[in-house]
Amino acid sequence: MVMLSAVQMFEANGFEALVAFSSDEAIAHLESRGGVVVAFAEYDAPGSLSGPALARTIRNRWPTVEIIVVSRPRDAIQDLPLGSRYFQKPYTQADITRALHDLGLIGDQPRARTNQPRS
Repeated sequence: MVMLSAVQMFEANGFEALVAFSSDEAIAHLESRGGVVVAFAEYDAPGSLSGPALARTIRNRWPTVEIIVVSRPRDAIQDLPLGSRYFQKPYTQADITRALHDLGLIGDQPRARTNQPRS
């Protein structure tokens, strides 16, 4: 149910949402297609990479992809790469929409990062 609402939230903002049930599936999506502009991940992601490790991998391999991480309430959030956005559950659609706007992914604000070709 939570994943369905996240998918609907991104689609309502004009994105095509790709669903991954694990960090491994998320990496496979990124490896198999271009044009991904934002990754929305669970801090306690299942798979071979935790949410923070997934976020770091995305930042290192696909530096133009923006990262939003969500989790249940916790005492401390550690090891998220610079520029990642974090929201504690329950987050609202307005929270995520505001983050997408601040990141330049929706609205008329220019995008901060550009897709540079890999060398």
